[in-house]
This record gives sequence, C-alpha cells and structure tokens, in this order.
Amino acid sequence: MTVTTLGLTLALLGALGWTLFDVVRKRLAQKVLPTMLTVWLPLAQVPVLAAWAATTGPFLIPRASLVPMTASIVLNVGGLLAFMQAMRLSPMSLTIPLLSFTPVGTTLIGWLLRNQTPTQAQVTGVALVVAGAITLGLKSDRWPGLRAYGKDPGVRRMSIAAILWSLTAVIDQVALERGAGYAYAPAITAGVGLLMGAVLLLRGQGAALRESGRTLLGHPALMLMAALIGSAALAVQLESLRIAPVGFIETVKRGIGMTGAIVFGRLVFQEPIGVPKILAVILLTLGVGLVAMGA
Repeated sequence: MTVTTLGLTLALLGALGWTLFDVVRKRLAQKVLPTMLTVWLPLAQVPVLAAWAATTGPFLIPRASLVPMTASIVLNVGGLLAFMQAMRLSPMSLTIPLLSFTPVGTTLIGWLLRNQTPTQAQVTGVALVVAGAITLGLKSDRWPGLRAYGKDPGVRRMSIAAILWSLTAVIDQVALERGAGYAYAPAITAGVGLLMGAVLLLRGQGAALRESGRTLLGHPALMLMAALIGSAALAVQLESLRIAPVGFIETVKRGIGMTGAIVFGRLVFQEPIGVPKILAVILLTLGVGLVAMGA
C-alpha cells in the first residue's frame, strides 16, 4: 500500500486536528453532559463546513453516494450510542483501549474489500498502536480478570462501537469515490447531529437538550473554537480519504489521538503521568512512525 506525500501530510494534519478537537470537547464536557455534545457540536459545525464546501469546489452529492452516506450516518450514530452506554456502565480504563482496535478493523476491511494491502512495517505499527492503548488500560486497579472482562456489558458495547467506527471510514471513502463533492462534509455532519437529536427526543431528553443548548450559548468563544477545529479536522480527513488508504489514516488518527490525550491531559488538565502512560506514549509514537515510514 503506497501513500503520497500529500496523503501522509493530510493524515497527520487530520490526526492533529482531531486531537485538538478532543481537548476543546473535553472543556465543553465540563459544562454539559457529553451526550448533549453529540448533538450540538455536529450541528455547530454545519455552517462552517457548508461555507467551506460552497467556496472550495463542486457542492454536490450524486445519487450513487447517497446510500453509503446514509449508512455512514447511521453507523456513526450507532457507534456514539454504544460508546455512551459503555462509558455509563464500565470504567474508562477498561473500555477506551478497545477503540485502539478500530485501525485494526479498518485495515482488515480495506485489505479484504478494497485491495489496500498494508506493508509489514505498517502491520507492525498497527500492533504497536494497539499495544500502547492496552498498556493504558491494564494500569487500572479495577481490572476484573480476563473472563469477567469479556462478560462486562461496557466492554461489549465499546467493542460494538469500535466495529461500527471501523466501517465508517471505509464507507466514507466509497461515497467519495462515487463522486461526492465537498458538500459531503456538511451533509454527513448534519445527518449525525439531527439523528442523535431525534434519538434523545424519543428518549424523553428534550428538556435536557434545550437546557444544554442554552448553557453552550453562554460559552460562545469555546463553541466557536470547537466548531472551527472540528470542521477543519473532518474536512482534512475526508480529503485524505480521497488519496490514501483507510487503514493508514485510521492508524495515524488513533495513534496521534491517544498520544495527544496523554500530553494535553497533562498540559491542559493537569492529569498525572506515570510509567504506564510514558510507556504507552513510546509504543504509540513508534507505531505511528512505523506506519508513516512504511507508506
């Protein structure tokens, strides 16, 4: 699997964008429930992405792209719901590392269905990224043992989220190959926000949704920053999908994202860093480096 210099640059920039977006999103999560952010943040990005799309290139979504676009929206929302349930049911230290298997799934799907064969260096890099994430999880003093871990309801739901999110990048790439223009970014973002909003309304959380919206309006600078950074990250990721294999992009995204979570967690949120986190950063950095060099 070969990657051009532009593809590598876009993948790295997109991964950095998602990392910065996570920092701002964590700030906002201190103001309102994370569930509410899954509605308001995508909707806040729609005007930014629509303006970018209208001034950049063809503002169209051909009929051939509608089915994969719809599938991507539904899978993204399904992944978000499974993720939120996992966060409610189990410790983060047990569930979050499972998301490291997303690039594994994406790489396998890209290889099996799209003939995007990874190099040996990239396979090794993916393995190191997974090892780095697992290192973060095994530091928990709440580790229940392998058998109980496998039966944990939060673990099962996070596994579902990882599988669904492994598919979305592949489906997005299919939609782009079928001619989706720059309008794809605002369309898919609006779809996720509106569908998540509909789910919350059906669950009787309309009052909480309205209250969270008013709260977020009281922090316009933070919301604007989130909308701009999130929009840039998504736009760059979609552009990278036009020219680079999905497994490569997802591995770089997850590896840099988890490393950034540790670094910015310390710099911005004063979170402690111990030996497991240092080891994880080393493994993640080596993994992303191998994936990039193998390209």
